[in-house]
Amino acid sequence: MEFVELEETEYRKFEQKSPYGNLYQMAERATLRRKMGWHAKLLGIKDDNKIVAGCLILMKDGMMMVPMGGVLDWNNRELVDFWLEGLINYAMQNDAITLEVFPPLVLTVRDVKGEVLEEHNWDDIFKLFDEHEFVYEGKTTAIENKANRWVTVKDLSGFKTIDEVRASYKKNVRNKLRKCTPALDIIEVKDKADLEDVAFAIEGSNTKNGVKSRDISYYEDIYDIFGDQVHFMLARNKENGDAVAGRVIFDHPNETVSFISGTVQKYRQMNAMTVLQDDLLTKCFEKGVKRVNFYGMEGDFSENNHLLEFKSGFGVKVEELIGGFRYIVDDRAYKMQELKRTVRGVGGKITRFVKSVVKKTTDRKTKVTHKIVADDSKK
Repeated sequence: MEFVELEETEYRKFEQKSPYGNLYQMAERATLRRKMGWHAKLLGIKDDNKIVAGCLILMKDGMMMVPMGGVLDWNNRELVDFWLEGLINYAMQNDAITLEVFPPLVLTVRDVKGEVLEEHNWDDIFKLFDEHEFVYEGKTTAIENKANRWVTVKDLSGFKTIDEVRASYKKNVRNKLRKCTPALDIIEVKDKADLEDVAFAIEGSNTKNGVKSRDISYYEDIYDIFGDQVHFMLARNKENGDAVAGRVIFDHPNETVSFISGTVQKYRQMNAMTVLQDDLLTKCFEKGVKRVNFYGMEGDFSENNHLLEFKSGFGVKVEELIGGFRYIVDDRAYKMQELKRTVRGVGGKITRFVKSVVKKTTDRKTKVTHKIVADDSKK
């Protein structure tokens, strides 16, 4: 076996046919990430000139990572062992500080209340990473931007009609659909010039939730790079034509992915996301798609998880993935990196504290000024 760099065409063909292929590991993601300032390489293993493993590896500021990869038979211990050794050597040769790997492996399948329905044993994989001196990053519950650890999915394989699919929704969801669907037009935006409406709707939710906004160029790059593998959906108010909600959807041979979505806040009472969710499931059922992935969430099954509460209305299940493993390539540089991160964190706290004190002082001065003005006006 040989650890090598792969051509984009041969990697794409391999990834798209593998049961372990996924959106994070698509060849097109390498192009997108390069546009975002990352170095991206397609690496793999060939055995008798045949690809038996592949991965998209990303590099930036000394950090290397393989999100939701690699694309290989994770039950083949010898293959995984050879792949990890190849990754470590590659990281060392390319001056990496850390190497993170997020395998596409499901630990548990749960219902929306957190009860375990299925459990998968990956002890051999944990042992292999440990043998290669990777450190497990733990069973985290926060949303992970590098690679999801918790996702919600809908299995459509057991349904015979779209009415059966909708019967699997909660009653309140069906009521919202009856009430709100007539007020909305659901369209797929085909023209690149019209992407601003989709971006505007999505960024409305991002702003509300304190998520960093994406520039329109991000959506335009996705449009250019993924072609007919991506769909930009828009819900419009029939009454005035305003954009109400938007969504970006990716097609992959293994699943359809609802990647990002959002609602214009002044129209949130129109429940457009509920209508878009039903529209997605309807189209997937009609096309014969068996699995719909609604993507990341927190591993929090309390009543405070409003995102899960929304998704649970559509009869989804929750998958808990294995999570991340980190290998320290350059220990000295890593410690310096962590020290800088700590200093920045402390500096940020001090800055926020000073701003808070200044604001409180300013508010008190304003109140005093208003009181003096009010007192003078009574004289």
